[in-house]
Amino acid sequence: MHKLAMIIATIFSVSIPPVPVAIAVPPANHLIVGRDGIGDSTGENDAVPTSAVLTTVSPVTVLQTAAGKPAAIALQAAAMRSLHHLAGKWTKDVLHAARKAHISPRLLASVLHVENRGAINESAHRVSSSGAIGPMQLMPTTAWDDLRVNPWNPKENINGGAQYLASLIRQFSGSKRLALIAYNAGPGAVAGGARPECAVLYADAVLRYAG
Repeated sequence: MHKLAMIIATIFSVSIPPVPVAIAVPPANHLIVGRDGIGDSTGENDAVPTSAVLTTVSPVTVLQTAAGKPAAIALQAAAMRSLHHLAGKWTKDVLHAARKAHISPRLLASVLHVENRGAINESAHRVSSSGAIGPMQLMPTTAWDDLRVNPWNPKENINGGAQYLASLIRQFSGSKRLALIAYNAGPGAVAGGARPECAVLYADAVLRYAG
């Protein structure tokens, strides 16, 4: 878009003057950042106050800003495709569970992917040789007693897995790698210093997918 603006300016042999734009500047100590961007503490971020500052913005800047929107949309679409590759039919459930547990959807999807070795569609009622159940491979006692979820219900299973992973990340002071080792080997063993090779390889595989 920058090139387009320069070409237009060249064709008409004129310089492109800045465009006056009114920008609202609320008091600095009232700025907050929310899902909809920067606003004020009252949430009334749609109105332009009378104290708006008149500044100038180059048309090239306007064009670059406009070009950024489709680029952002394209990035979001690519991220969703990548997430769907990891979580398959459970993508929406992963997004909801991750948001609820305040963890990365991609990290949660990566755990699900590795737990099922990529065979997502058969994961709903999968039972491992150790007795772990469902998409997030929850142990029955952990699911029923600690997480209070039904491991045989895929949606609850994913919610439980997200809660469990979030609690492990907190337990290990924000270390995702230790949390993942604990997810595989058990938090008690890892807290005691154990680092089983299979659990380390598991954690490394998840982190590679999670990026």
